[in-house]
Amino acid sequence: MKQSNSKKVISRVSSYLFQHKWLFGLTLSLACIMTVVTVTVPLAIQKVLDKLIASNSKDGSFLLEGILIIASLFLLKEILNCLRIRTNNKLEQKVILRLRSDLHAKLLNLPIGFYDKRKSGDIASRVVEDVQNVERAILDGTEQGVIALLTLIGATVMMFTQEPRLATLVFLPLPILMVMAFRYSKISKKNWREVRETSGELNSLLVEDIQGNRLIQAFALRDREIKRFRKIGIELQKRSLRAMYRWSVQGPSASFTSSLGILAVVGMGAHLLQNDPNFTTGKFFAFLLYANIFYEPVRQLVSINNLVSAGKASGERVFEILDEPIRIQNPPEPVSFPKSDCSIRFQSVSFSYGSRGNIVENLDFEIPNQSTTALVGPTGAGKSTVANLLLRYYDVNSGSINIGNAELKNLRLEDLRQNIGFVSQDPFLFDASIKENLLLADRSKGDSDLEKALHAACALDFVRKLPDHWNTVIGERGIRLSMGEKQRLTLARAILKSPSIIVLDEATSSVDVETERYIQEGLSNLIKKRTTLIIAHRLSTIREADQIVFLEKGKIVEQGRHESLIEKGGKYSSFYDYQENLITLE
Repeated sequence: MKQSNSKKVISRVSSYLFQHKWLFGLTLSLACIMTVVTVTVPLAIQKVLDKLIASNSKDGSFLLEGILIIASLFLLKEILNCLRIRTNNKLEQKVILRLRSDLHAKLLNLPIGFYDKRKSGDIASRVVEDVQNVERAILDGTEQGVIALLTLIGATVMMFTQEPRLATLVFLPLPILMVMAFRYSKISKKNWREVRETSGELNSLLVEDIQGNRLIQAFALRDREIKRFRKIGIELQKRSLRAMYRWSVQGPSASFTSSLGILAVVGMGAHLLQNDPNFTTGKFFAFLLYANIFYEPVRQLVSINNLVSAGKASGERVFEILDEPIRIQNPPEPVSFPKSDCSIRFQSVSFSYGSRGNIVENLDFEIPNQSTTALVGPTGAGKSTVANLLLRYYDVNSGSINIGNAELKNLRLEDLRQNIGFVSQDPFLFDASIKENLLLADRSKGDSDLEKALHAACALDFVRKLPDHWNTVIGERGIRLSMGEKQRLTLARAILKSPSIIVLDEATSSVDVETERYIQEGLSNLIKKRTTLIIAHRLSTIREADQIVFLEKGKIVEQGRHESLIEKGGKYSSFYDYQENLITLE
């Protein structure tokens, strides 16, 4: 199975190489020509030496001519090598870009559930580091492997042509080298896989510490995080050294074994020089060069084996993501979004995250068209899960969700999400200007539309006070703004989007009472004549809702308007009184 996976990695990376056939072909062609030149050099040296010794001439003109020819061959080889490297680098970067782009596109296409089980730093490590490792290993391995094999073939042909007796001696260490390479390959990939996984852990911790820097400082966690980072860093060091140490033994061992073949050639060659008149000094010298040329690619192939083992380990991590099934997909025959009737109906809906028990169970309720329904209940009741299911971040385990007369799973994901405005308790803004963040909702909107949306969200006044107004860059995740300001901007973005359905997931839970007033005003402007689902934290904000649904342990326990539920004196009434008493105490 593992061997099959390795072959699969090589095959798939190769398919990326073949997307740039002319560059790949040019690289290999240059490698072939360079190899021919390489195996020609010893022959040229032999001719020069034999002619000089045979003529016993002291005339330096022939020697100079011979040196110039040999120098020209060396120069040609290096020119070809330069062109090969440049072509190889261009091909390498094209493949890296294509592979990273495919990986990035796949990540953006994967459902939310995928990210629930993975750390962001590890994912980033796969996109940046593993892609580069696997591509470099396979491309360099392929190119250098071709050069090595061609050199081996060329050197072998020349050695057997020159002197079969000596050529046989050169091959004696090969079985030992092959066994060494095979044993090393079995262990090496596992070692490099451990290195890449630990590197992903370290990246994840780094990302976490950067994102949580304020918390770390607020709780004086600096020493704790330093210890955590050092612990994983030491583990990465150990695993890296383990992989490197194996190579530090493998490389010199292979080199020593091949040198035994050279030694055998020297011994037999000296004997032939003394006893065989047809075996010339030039031939002996050339043969030694061929033997060295032969062993160099042998050692190189062992080194390539190490490179490819590391690449396979990285490749498996990359293709794990590319092969991740997309469980939330568009229907084969989608229906149109029912904009005229945006009523929402949950029918016997049950859902669980993985092996956990049902978060919501047999959920049955309706949100009439252009009405407002509020979901309330204790933490863990399943409120946010309902919002996630409506946005189809997850698919229901059983039951169905309908918008108008269309079942959710029969709508195109793009149509569904384009027609739903979502405002969460954790507003997300990109490291860009306010204007750029707002236009994510609709790139066609002009400045007058932006101004209206900001005004409706009660955000225009504070935006005007910023140094560059809505052209102000707000930093990563909007770090330069307060929570209330960020929330009002997300409201403005939702207003600019002008969706048919609004989902508000505890949009005011993280702001003070004063800011809440601004946001509530913005929310009132946003939900007018729209089907709205509000997940409420502060019950005072949903008193005017057309319907309140009280959830507990994923089930509906009460349902109705605020006044009737208060009069009933049940779960909602107790929950409401508890919050009012807390506010009074404050």
